Amino acid sequence: MTYSHFLALFGKTLTAGLILAASWGWQPPEAAADAQPAPRFAIIDVQQVLRESEAVISLNREIEKLRTAYQGELREKEEDLRGADQELSRQRTVISDEVFAQKRQALEAQVSTLQREVQGRKRALDRTFSTGLAQVQAELAKVAKAIAEERGLDLIFSKATVVIVKPEFEITAEASKRLNQRLPSVAVQMPQK
Repeated sequence: MTYSHFLALFGKTLTAGLILAASWGWQPPEAAADAQPAPRFAIIDVQQVLRESEAVISLNREIEKLRTAYQGELREKEEDLRGADQELSRQRTVISDEVFAQKRQALEAQVSTLQREVQGRKRALDRTFSTGLAQVQAELAKVAKAIAEERGLDLIFSKATVVIVKPEFEITAEASKRLNQRLPSVAVQMPQK
């Protein structure tokens, strides 16, 4: 038997063996991989959805109103303290050093109290914003899940992690529209002082 006869016979035997194996349900590894459907996915620009969300826009507007109101109150208190400081400076020559030191210490305590109040209000506003934003993000997650179920998607990627994407894979506009329908605004509660 020559080498070429051997290859011909081996090829026929191998082909017969593969046909038999396939009839039993065995598939070569590359064929098995082809048999499984490719995962279905979409891309969403989360930052864009949040930035354009009616709820986040109204949340920002409400937080800004609160911040402006607080700044007005704080400005009045600062002016009162400045006036008290100027009055104390004028009294410096007519009161004893001991009384002056006591009044200076009391004034500095008021300044410290005001600084703590400013920091507390800033933290309260930040917490209020974070709470509202968390509500929007939770609703966006529900919207994305609903879109995934409707379209039979296996994965949704954030656009921040993707370099190039075809427009047909984008669900940003649809997610934004649904989010605005489901959550047009977020209730803002006045933070505790």
